[in-house]
Amino acid sequence: MSDIRNTVTRTSNYTKADGTVDILAHDTEERLRLELQHGIFLRAFDSKVLHAPVKLNDDDWILDVGTGTGIWLQDLGKEVSTKPQFLGVDINSSFFPQPSTLPKNISFETQSVLDLPEEWTDKFTLIHQRLLISSFRKHEWEQALREIYRTLKPGGWVQLFELRTWTSGPALAKQLDLFYRFSDDIGMMHRDITIRLPDFLKQSDFVNVHEDTRGSPLGAWANQDGIDGKNNLMGVLRFLRAPVLRGGGYGIIESEAEYDELVEEISKELDMTPGSEAVWTMFWAQKPVQ
Repeated sequence: MSDIRNTVTRTSNYTKADGTVDILAHDTEERLRLELQHGIFLRAFDSKVLHAPVKLNDDDWILDVGTGTGIWLQDLGKEVSTKPQFLGVDINSSFFPQPSTLPKNISFETQSVLDLPEEWTDKFTLIHQRLLISSFRKHEWEQALREIYRTLKPGGWVQLFELRTWTSGPALAKQLDLFYRFSDDIGMMHRDITIRLPDFLKQSDFVNVHEDTRGSPLGAWANQDGIDGKNNLMGVLRFLRAPVLRGGGYGIIESEAEYDELVEEISKELDMTPGSEAVWTMFWAQKPVQ
């Protein structure tokens, strides 16, 4: 196989924070994809932002880690009738909303969930984390859950959301194999994080661990919902192009052109394969009262 690792042109602004393996971009195209993706998740999960069984009061604090654009946090602020304090944190602030556009009880700051401030111990009634599957290695998942546990109030809840898989036909199956090989190479847990998370939560001393798995359609066969799902996936695959090719193609592809051809084949396959879907799992768990 020819060496393609030195031929790839990177065009997007990728996260470069120390200690991370974040593989997605931080640019205007990615912001739009994240907003589209948020709508997909709402439709798949009954238009509910909050799934953990927690009642929020005015004196509570809510933390959204890996907040991105902050859209989940802002939607929760619109959904609840009380006025708790909402705080969103991320290692990259490029997507944060302008403070002038926010209610006084919503704020954002640059922090990593792997090392939250000591003074936040036992502070939050609810902590939310979504789609950090492309950011953490195994030991970082365990560290993140320890930090979440430490900063939750006794009796508080964590709500987590991650990708389980994509399903369609042979083209997407080939891409998924490529994706798994790439993620294995850099230490991510795309193969099994949704299977392992319940055990990780229990090992971190969480109780009342629950999960809910749903699918969202991919492809024009499912009308607008499917078109949105396909566009979201195509955006992810485009962003994966550069890091996958820098890894040499992992024995599956041999050139940039071959990767692009595979993505185009996937696009057609999704539209022509009823039942194509992305599968997601929501988790929620509680820190014991004592």
